Amino acid sequence: MKLAIAVLAHAAAAAAATPKLLICSDSTTANYTSGPLQGWGYYIGEYLSIGVVNLARNGRSTRSFIKEGLWSKLLSQTQASDYVVIEMGHNDDGDPTDPKNTRGGRSVLPGIDGKTASVKDENGKAETVHTFGFYLREMIEDVRKKNAIPIISGMVPRNYWRQGKLQSDYKFTDWARQTAEQEKVEFLDHTKYGVERLRPLGETKAKTYFPQDNTHTNAAGAKLNAETFVTAAKCAKSQLVRHLNGKGQEVKQSC
Repeated sequence: MKLAIAVLAHAAAAAAATPKLLICSDSTTANYTSGPLQGWGYYIGEYLSIGVVNLARNGRSTRSFIKEGLWSKLLSQTQASDYVVIEMGHNDDGDPTDPKNTRGGRSVLPGIDGKTASVKDENGKAETVHTFGFYLREMIEDVRKKNAIPIISGMVPRNYWRQGKLQSDYKFTDWARQTAEQEKVEFLDHTKYGVERLRPLGETKAKTYFPQDNTHTNAAGAKLNAETFVTAAKCAKSQLVRHLNGKGQEVKQSC
């Protein structure tokens, strides 16, 4: 009996000592079980030697991810030394004070400062809306309270081309970087390395990775985005690099 208890205790201690990666993001990262779409979070575990808990959810912003309790669910699964990647921005845009904004329930204020706006939510209840940076700081603080490691990541690029050039500037990536620098946490420029992989393909070839629109990828596009996440981690000299498996180490990088 004592031996069995000791074995169980050792197993529990080993499990607690092994970190995992938890992901807070949107539909560009989420797992899909059917249809032509797939998010990069579905494949990222193939490049890592640690477990992945992909809690990305379609249509969510920093604000709605927190408000709907999805963030609390993530925190409940977070243990000391875990990594929490926060990659948002696709759904945070728009004026939350504009009654004509159909995305108003998820829109945040621009920037990273402390400005606020008072709005009524979909149920007519008063809500104070903050900036993108404010919500990121709140998430970072929550992760730190768990003695876990917050990592901010730039949003994956959309397939937007103009006069033969792929869009490379994203304000939410800029604000994510600024917040990470302010809070002294890791920032992975997933945007930059995504652009650098898509741009050489050209507009026609790049479109094959986006079967329905210019935001959501198919499996091939999701695998590309998983690889560019690894590249971003390598180029940032992220702590995640120590957890890359053989396949992850083989991903080419050009920083």
